[in-house]
Amino acid sequence: MGAKKTIDTSDILYGQPGAKFVQLLLESSLINHPQLEKVVRIQKKLGNKKVLSRILIELGLITEDEKRRLLRNHAQDFLIGELVCELGFIDLKALLLAEKELGKSPGVRMGELLIKLNFINDRQLAQALSEQLGKPLAHIDIDMIDKNITGQFSKKFLKQNLVIPYEENKAHVLVLTSDPLNKKAIQEIEMQLEKSATIFIAAESTMVSLIEKLTLSQQESESNEGQHISEIVDSLFLAAIRDSASDIHLEPLADLMRVRFRMDGVLIHKMDIPLNASKRVVTRLKILGEMDISDTRTHQDGRISHTVGDVEVDFRVSTYVTIYGENLVMRVLRRDGGLKSIEQIHMDRGILERFKHDALDVPTGVIIITGPTGSGKTTTLYSAVDYLNRPTTKIITLEDPVEYVIDGIMQCSVDESAGRSFSKSLKSVVRQDPDIIVLGEIRDTNSASVAVQAALTGHKVLTTFHTEDSIGGLLRLIDMGVETFLISSTVVSILAQRLIRTICPDCRQPYMPNKRIAHLIGFDDETLRNHTFYRGTGCGTCYGTGYHGRTALHELLVLNEAVRSAIIAQEPSHVVRKISCESTDLLSLMENGLYKVLEGETTIEEVYRIAPRAVSSRSVADIIRIMGDDNER
Repeated sequence: MGAKKTIDTSDILYGQPGAKFVQLLLESSLINHPQLEKVVRIQKKLGNKKVLSRILIELGLITEDEKRRLLRNHAQDFLIGELVCELGFIDLKALLLAEKELGKSPGVRMGELLIKLNFINDRQLAQALSEQLGKPLAHIDIDMIDKNITGQFSKKFLKQNLVIPYEENKAHVLVLTSDPLNKKAIQEIEMQLEKSATIFIAAESTMVSLIEKLTLSQQESESNEGQHISEIVDSLFLAAIRDSASDIHLEPLADLMRVRFRMDGVLIHKMDIPLNASKRVVTRLKILGEMDISDTRTHQDGRISHTVGDVEVDFRVSTYVTIYGENLVMRVLRRDGGLKSIEQIHMDRGILERFKHDALDVPTGVIIITGPTGSGKTTTLYSAVDYLNRPTTKIITLEDPVEYVIDGIMQCSVDESAGRSFSKSLKSVVRQDPDIIVLGEIRDTNSASVAVQAALTGHKVLTTFHTEDSIGGLLRLIDMGVETFLISSTVVSILAQRLIRTICPDCRQPYMPNKRIAHLIGFDDETLRNHTFYRGTGCGTCYGTGYHGRTALHELLVLNEAVRSAIIAQEPSHVVRKISCESTDLLSLMENGLYKVLEGETTIEEVYRIAPRAVSSRSVADIIRIMGDDNER
């Protein structure tokens, strides 16, 4: 009987993406032959855009839990690319592209290639290797490492091989590594310590951070004259880049200087610097930022351009005088990889298509991207500029400061000392014969008026604004004194956004969310009963938060005649929102958050924490339809 099953399925599954997993399902009797034939037909009809297991889940033939359990038991049977796809880290299109690129890159591992292509991150690769090799993920901090063991190996050896022997007993040494297949390095440790190695896996960025901490700890103990201050500063820079921190905080306390990184919007304690070194570290950073080191009683600002490894980075530096000394904060602005394409800003498909076709492709008018500080407005603005950047188009910008350099466009950075003030530069922009004008931010009535007047004369204007949501952007323009008839005739669209944390992949588990909060963001009881929800339980990868990485929530308002009439009539915000929802399919930030929860990207509690409160009468099915996903669910 078993042989017959193999014969019957070989023709059906031959060449179908994801066939290996489906064969396991058949052998485990989780699906039958008619179900198999159905999903294969659907996959072929979709043009092989979805892996078979995803179709099975969407049809309700298997659950996420059944898939995870089967993968965990048979992960060693999969190639790493197949496993990463089945784990949901990449889609089928990405896998097929990576397999094609792998054929052109002899000697390159699939995992390395997927990271190079920005399809996965190092933590996702670590989890996949853990599943495939049956080696556990370990989450350790610097305090858990036995320095007597690591001291027997050179820092060069640890850095080159990204390996740390961190604990031992009579017979075994525990080894943490991001490359469990590096047998040469592991054998070197076993030979030197004369013990058998027990392997644990960690992400590459975690390994680099730990090794840098070990180096920093050694420097602090050896330095009594400050000769290693520059190494300490370089270690801070490198750790911030490796951890993808957005800000570095050096905070003076009574007995030490605390160093915290802002990661995924949350401050994480990274290390402490002794008092005898802290002032010299701050002085070094002020020198790099061309600030006055003799003045410790005045708040100052500066900018550092630095190469960290092979990455060029700008650090926007600010000092603030406190009772214990100067508090120093550095915003990290990477020049490589910072510019994202319009497809990479985590905008859901339905919103993205409308943003491109109903906003960016419109020949003239004002497009506003709005949200509070740190909501990703600048990233979205630059991705829109990159989308519009063509050889036949003249784009000119006025920014304070220029954060990402884009080839082919004319970018200007405000510099008061050089006579390039924002107000003076505004007058010159429109004389440069641009097709598209990019204003880093609408600051006041003057800049708002320039944006509107430029749109009236046939230009396309892109800019950012600080308001809570899309409707708030319209009202803020009115409050600035811009005439309602000008707003209605020039503003094409307003895109509001927020950054929201995503569930940590290393500790992701199903759970039952709080029903009251779920109802508040729009979930009904039927959806709560029939859908599996996830959260992170907290681990070393996410520093116990349950979240790792961020995605974006978007609210796109495209003005139509009904909305323009409401603006001219100066209707209150709730009326404008109601009209927008009914006539333009406006989805609120909270509704977009609900959709992200259904996709398993974030939690109900995180959406409730981040998204502005909005009353919605839409059903979950309506939200899915508007998001452009009605054909896939």
